[in-house]
Amino acid sequence: MILTATQAFAQHGPVMSLKECINYSLTNNPSGSVYGNQVGIAQQQNREGLAGYLPQVNLTGSLDDNLKRQVTIIPAGTFGPEPTKVQFGNQYASTVTGQLDQVIYDQTLINALKASKMNVELAELKLEKNEDDIIYNTASAYYQVLIYREQLKLVLENERKMEQLVAVQKLQFDIGVLQESSYKRVLVNYNNVKAQYDLTQMNLEMALTNLKHAMGMSADDPLDIADSIDFEKDVPMPSNEKAAITQKADYRILQQNILLQEIDLKRKRAQYLPTLAGYARYGANAFGNEFQNTFNQWYDYSAIGLKITVPVFSGFRRDSQVRQGELTLENTKLNLSINARLYEVQLQNSQVQLSAGFVNLKSSKENLDLANEVFEMTSLQYEKGTVGLSDFLNADYAKKEAQSNYINSLLNYLMANINIEQSKGTIKEFVNKL
Repeated sequence: MILTATQAFAQHGPVMSLKECINYSLTNNPSGSVYGNQVGIAQQQNREGLAGYLPQVNLTGSLDDNLKRQVTIIPAGTFGPEPTKVQFGNQYASTVTGQLDQVIYDQTLINALKASKMNVELAELKLEKNEDDIIYNTASAYYQVLIYREQLKLVLENERKMEQLVAVQKLQFDIGVLQESSYKRVLVNYNNVKAQYDLTQMNLEMALTNLKHAMGMSADDPLDIADSIDFEKDVPMPSNEKAAITQKADYRILQQNILLQEIDLKRKRAQYLPTLAGYARYGANAFGNEFQNTFNQWYDYSAIGLKITVPVFSGFRRDSQVRQGELTLENTKLNLSINARLYEVQLQNSQVQLSAGFVNLKSSKENLDLANEVFEMTSLQYEKGTVGLSDFLNADYAKKEAQSNYINSLLNYLMANINIEQSKGTIKEFVNKL
């Protein structure tokens, strides 16, 4: 019956292990592409920042039609006793200029280049953190499916035993050797088990849908998981090794933010320093009073030079920006300190939960085995008539309660196992060991 029900639920799709599901998620989850694009954006921003220190070449051209030229007055006595009105220039004037500009020294730009490189590293750290989150979410969803499958096996076994008992009780009731109330009590238990089976199967189906979502798979795609609970293999003794939080992606992101804020503060302070740039210019002019003759004769010119800019007073704008940068840097360092303590607490709590979960799971497994033995003995005694129906139902209730405790403690232990890997920042090593 268990095999038939499990096959009926299977969707005849790919059967994947936990490691295969995680690898699929890392390749197909859309968030991976989003953070990968963020890395690409940061790399292009770094390339854009580098362009500020490379030569800048621009070509400009203009054509003026002087509809009404400006009049200049030459004072009297220069060319005669009266002032002379003169219009300089031609009707048409054309200019073509090419200029090369090269930054020689700009400390603000140098710091901006350093910040751009660190932004690439920050984007890569965020990509790494997203991969950790994908692994964690996929493993969590996978364990939910695994737990419901394990629960479904237990419920199916309960249903099989109750179905056998109902058949015997029905026969005894029909021939008049069993009271109607006793038969109906057993029937109620059987109906409860069937309802629990339907609920567990629904939960299993929803858990499988959640797993597909975590993997970046369509909800309509068929999928089944390969693993089942092997108590001896899946419940190892927790290790007591000390772990640090420094490899945790969140912690390294905060450290990177501090470095970025320090560089940004240097950039703002560098605004007080002078900048030096060089340029080379070459151009040509053409003039004419008739449009068709304007471009017949060109007069070229050229120049090279240096330009120095010394900041003097900006209305306290630079001072305000520096002060803001100092306060932002101080807050970033405080946030690192606050979060470091929080990560330490999370790690310690995860270690406590894992150790307690291991003890609780071992105890729940032993209690489940004991409850199954008691139920089997009581069931046999009930069939022989040496115990009453109440004793049998009590043993059945105790077995179901032990099953529920076992399922809950198993899920808690599996989740504690990946929680501690996430707290340590070693969840990728966890996958490699699968």
